[in-house]
Amino acid sequence: MEAGALLAEDAEQLAAATSQVLELALGRKLAAEVFLTASHSTRAIVQDGVVETFTLTEPQGMGIRVVDHGRTGYSYTESFSPDALADALAAAAANALIMPDAAAVELASFAAAPPFVESIYHPELATIPVERKIALALDLDQQTHDADARVKNVIATSYADTSVFLRIASTCGLDRNYWSSMAWLACQPLVFWDGQNKNYHMIRATRRFAELDPSYMAKEAVRRCIEKLGARQLAASSYPVVFAPEAFAALLGAFCGIFSAKVAQEGKSLLRERLGQRSAATVFSLTDDPLIPGGLASRPFDDEGCPSRELPLIAAGFFQNFMHNSETARRDRVASTGHAVRGSYKDTLRVGPSNLVVQAGQASFQDLVSAAPQVLHLTELTGLHAGTNVVSGDFSLPAQGFLYAGSERLPVHLITVAGNFYRLLESIEAIGAQSELLPSGIRTPAVLVAGLAIAGH
Repeated sequence: MEAGALLAEDAEQLAAATSQVLELALGRKLAAEVFLTASHSTRAIVQDGVVETFTLTEPQGMGIRVVDHGRTGYSYTESFSPDALADALAAAAANALIMPDAAAVELASFAAAPPFVESIYHPELATIPVERKIALALDLDQQTHDADARVKNVIATSYADTSVFLRIASTCGLDRNYWSSMAWLACQPLVFWDGQNKNYHMIRATRRFAELDPSYMAKEAVRRCIEKLGARQLAASSYPVVFAPEAFAALLGAFCGIFSAKVAQEGKSLLRERLGQRSAATVFSLTDDPLIPGGLASRPFDDEGCPSRELPLIAAGFFQNFMHNSETARRDRVASTGHAVRGSYKDTLRVGPSNLVVQAGQASFQDLVSAAPQVLHLTELTGLHAGTNVVSGDFSLPAQGFLYAGSERLPVHLITVAGNFYRLLESIEAIGAQSELLPSGIRTPAVLVAGLAIAGH
């Protein structure tokens, strides 16, 4: 734990709470794990130059996992009093007794030391005066209003940040921790012209406060709105589609569960029998890399303490690996890949990605949008929760973008793009050369896909 990152009394209380739970568990001969977080978070929402909401929170909590003869029980507490900790441990042990036997479950010690991951924590974020953070949101709100005469309103402007301490310790001797920090800035302008309203929600996330640029964001968000003015519907047909990085990241994020060993073991991933087989176009490669310096989802170890490492998922079109936590790894008789996810001390253990990275290709943007006489450039997808089926891979999503036809670039709206994610991966024809890092932590270039069905609303 870094000196000064927590007040001395808080650090002492967290250490004592962890020790108490592990000592109680050892005394009861329980295999137990502590998942402890302490954070410092700021959030401000601005509307028309006025701070409508401001919160400053410092939540702390402990999740306890007990494994008893293959059965797993969870509980959590936000009170670190001796009685509350003892009750939480007892609750986790009792919950384990009523769970079905899952012989693959046991606590792991992960003897290898976790790697150092550069630039995921900047302690100064928690010390920047709140007035300066609020001023940043107010500045963004004002600059967005002033960016163009066609700005009718700024629906919302917000700033948020968090600095989080995570410690994982167990009766198996595991004990490791790290700090991370993040800041976000967002705005959503609404422009009006010739009877049309268009808006765009722009968000930027970074590990460093100094990298947030309200001037750039205001201009870019308004530009993205204005370029959609005059949009029209598109004749229903099949079109070659270039997914903008933002759109492809949204689609990949919706379907990344197909790479989870847990999902596959539940019979919900069609990749289950395809390890080592061709599953995408040869131009497509996808990795999960938790070690990227400053990466938005980078971490030295996963949420059960397994050291992080880069994991190829698809290499030149061939499916290489599932993401595993220790339970799914034992079921498949492989090693954990370091993809255990809890997210919060209130959550149970699952499998999830860190920084998904689509390998950049060679194509320029002009190469992509001129690949056919008519190419649809999709810039925004919505309805991803309701319009995707992770089991089948099918999707049907409202979309916006631009039709490239020769020298013309026509904004289009009120369209739906439909297809199947598995077939989409196989239909990729080219990958852009320029990658973008999205707030989700996904890094991807633009992606050209052969024909996709497009319909009007």
